[in-house]
Amino acid sequence: MRRLGIAIAGVAVLLVLGWFYRPTTSAEWAAWVQTLGVLAAIVWGVRVQQSASRQGLRQAGQVASMFANNMHWVFRELNDACNKPSWADYSVHRRILEEVLAQGREVTLQMLDGRSLAMVSSLRTLAVEALEKTDGHAEDGNWMHLAAHFDRRLPSIAAWMTATGSPPESSGPTDYAGLRTSFG
Repeated sequence: MRRLGIAIAGVAVLLVLGWFYRPTTSAEWAAWVQTLGVLAAIVWGVRVQQSASRQGLRQAGQVASMFANNMHWVFRELNDACNKPSWADYSVHRRILEEVLAQGREVTLQMLDGRSLAMVSSLRTLAVEALEKTDGHAEDGNWMHLAAHFDRRLPSIAAWMTATGSPPESSGPTDYAGLRTSFG
């Protein structure tokens, strides 16, 4: 509505100027047409810039949401692998966690709002912490200790997802779409 008011005011100013300074020669008409073309180009450029900015913000939010879903899913899978204990599942999901962290590092932080920014920063920290904690884990390692680590972090991830409008109930094994993994 505000833009419409500004546009109407601009047209009114041009009409008033045109009434008092009517073009009489072809050069004056050309100047008026050129002026209107420049003004239209400026308005169009501002509109395209605003549209691109909104689209960038929306895409950054979607990538952040996908990152949170993937983190929740991979932490659940790592928790399950540690509770079994299954070395094969654990090693595959640990590699997927590395890919999820790489995905989280691709999120442009400058384009996120306060809550999403805090979520992505927190989830990156949780992923780095988990990778450091699992770095030296071997097949005969302390599985229960690792399971407890992942179990303690899952509610935090779920809370971030809920706070940013992406409930964790929707996350599942198909949520890691977009990961650059070579695992089928």
